[in-house]
Amino acid sequence: MPELPEVETIKESLQGIVGLTIENIDIIRPDYIRLWENQPADYMGQQISAITRRGKYLIFETTGQLYLTAHLGMSGRIYFEPRGKEREKHVHVVLELSNEQELWFQDARRFGGLWLVKHLHHMFRTMGVEPLSRSFNARHLEHLLRNRRVAIKTLLLNQRVISGIGNIYADEALYKAGIRPDRPAGSLQPVEVQRLCKAIKQVLRSGIEQRGTSLRDYQDGFKQKGSFQDHLKVYGHQDQPCPRCQQPLVRQVINGRSSHFCPSCQK
Repeated sequence: MPELPEVETIKESLQGIVGLTIENIDIIRPDYIRLWENQPADYMGQQISAITRRGKYLIFETTGQLYLTAHLGMSGRIYFEPRGKEREKHVHVVLELSNEQELWFQDARRFGGLWLVKHLHHMFRTMGVEPLSRSFNARHLEHLLRNRRVAIKTLLLNQRVISGIGNIYADEALYKAGIRPDRPAGSLQPVEVQRLCKAIKQVLRSGIEQRGTSLRDYQDGFKQKGSFQDHLKVYGHQDQPCPRCQQPLVRQVINGRSSHFCPSCQK
């Protein structure tokens, strides 16, 4: 699933269309539109004024203050193709742009979707803090963890608490911080909270620098893959030696999600 670094990378790869006009929206699968506050015709003739990100969502804003918000689910892709090219399988929505290009929204498993939104703050009102923001610091994280009995890995994945972190970067951050993913969140000591906050930011920034993790489906707007998969320490490496202590890494299912960690280095 694309996480914060992947969505941030896609966002940056699409910046070239800011200022272009949406000439048409071709909705091949209407059920891929999860919310219809606007109609496709409302966007036609509108210029794209900004492309931003909130958590794992991409936000296309127009000069008419209309929003098209996208979530990539498990296997979604958003990428450029020339006008008139034969549509590929699983392409559900196409934006025809004024530079003779099209922006394709492809999603084989259809766990993602598009929201045609008038009031953006309503859509994101329950989302948690952005982990790369200034407001996300050790003090704030300590407040989020206080008295929580849920596993720290589960809490990191809760988008209502912290937005944008998924399985890959949670495992990598917990490894970097030396914390087991099944530890009760409220059991972390202040020094551990500081390490974890720092590790989250470092791992996410490294993921962005490497343009995301391409294990299966992920690619940016130019259909280019990322390279953070070459820097993973624990995710997907069960039974392989820990980079620190050489003991075998383990995989454990925590609240229905696979977690990878070193039982020797992470306490």
